[in-house]
Amino acid sequence: MAPPATTTTQNRGLAASGGRAQRVAVLRCLVAALVVTVLLAGLAVLVFWLVVRPKPIDYTLTRAAVGHFNVTPPPGATVNATFYLTLATDNPNRRVSVRYDWVEFYVLYGEAAQLAVADAPAFRQPRRNETRLDVRAVARSVPVTEPTARELQHDLAAGEVAVDVRVRAGVRFKVAGAWTRHYSLEAFCSPVVVGLSPSSARSFQSVPCDVAIS
Repeated sequence: MAPPATTTTQNRGLAASGGRAQRVAVLRCLVAALVVTVLLAGLAVLVFWLVVRPKPIDYTLTRAAVGHFNVTPPPGATVNATFYLTLATDNPNRRVSVRYDWVEFYVLYGEAAQLAVADAPAFRQPRRNETRLDVRAVARSVPVTEPTARELQHDLAAGEVAVDVRVRAGVRFKVAGAWTRHYSLEAFCSPVVVGLSPSSARSFQSVPCDVAIS
């Protein structure tokens, strides 16, 4: 004898209702797990900051001098020069050391001309340490536009030239015995006013650099 139609319909309704309740319970568990994970991650970051208290690393251009500076007249103007630069990197952190995998220096004249490029060797900076990087960036027959050549000739007549120095590096940080991922660092030092007389290096004023890490 077949069961009454009403009983069959009720059983189907109960089964569907139970399935929805089970899905809701699973969803609630997933949401709760996600919330707990976010809270734990936030707590870990807070504990890390309280223990490590990382401080920004300071970059300062402490020396800039130039030799053999000359500009050939336009048309076809070129620049020849040798820039001597010293960059001081100050790591004040007690628990963070830094590894510089590569370092590049760029000497720029405004936004229009890149005059010289130099590389510095890879190095590791310990905690609470100041390291100085000395580089020699050479410009050999670097072509410049006619307006740039005229501005540089004016600077030569005035006895000083104002340039910008951009430093790019690939860095990693060591915290609690573990290395972080690779980061890109960029320091921008401006304006760097370089005297053209041999004695001007002694009176150079240090230039702090703006730093971005990504």
